[in-house]
Amino acid sequence: MSYNSERRAFAHLKDNCPQAVSDEYVQAIKTVLERYNTTIYENRFVTGGAVEIFTCALLRSVGLDCTLYAAQEKSGDLLLPGGKQLSVKCTFTGGATDIKLMNQLGSGERPWQTATLFIVSEVGIVYGDPDMADEDNIQQTSDGVVLKRRALVQIISNPANVFSLRLPRKPSSQVTGFSQKASTAVAKQILFDMDLKRLQEAFPATG
Repeated sequence: MSYNSERRAFAHLKDNCPQAVSDEYVQAIKTVLERYNTTIYENRFVTGGAVEIFTCALLRSVGLDCTLYAAQEKSGDLLLPGGKQLSVKCTFTGGATDIKLMNQLGSGERPWQTATLFIVSEVGIVYGDPDMADEDNIQQTSDGVVLKRRALVQIISNPANVFSLRLPRKPSSQVTGFSQKASTAVAKQILFDMDLKRLQEAFPATG
């Protein structure tokens, strides 16, 4: 399988992204991490989805024809021309880590087949595809497929694969109490939008 189109798209982003746009991208990620701390498990899905949207906008800002795709397909998050797909995977603990490439229900192997943009705190946006990792560095687990940390470290070691950005780490667990819980924020907004005063008055103080 060829990943030339995906690699060219990443190279175009890296070579043509204005500083002002990349600064906004970093600020958007910083803000969503502060508001929806991923230490709270359910927030990981909200934050991941938001980062996919930010990344699609970033690609579009440099003239790439990119659309959101995750709602229709499991293998990719972003769609490029010619049916080419990009997955977006995040790690916000600081530097390279083991990272889940895909989730899986049921038995049987699912090979990594989709070029991926790894959003890595303190590193930036990292391009990787299956041609860049040995099979020994791709682990089948009971619930998905994991790229091992050493493979991501190796990919990052090539500057051509990295769009350097000062992406923040997620806030520590000590400040979880200052973060919003996604379901609570959504519930409050719906009650406010629909002017459901009785439920607003009875809204739980915590949760």
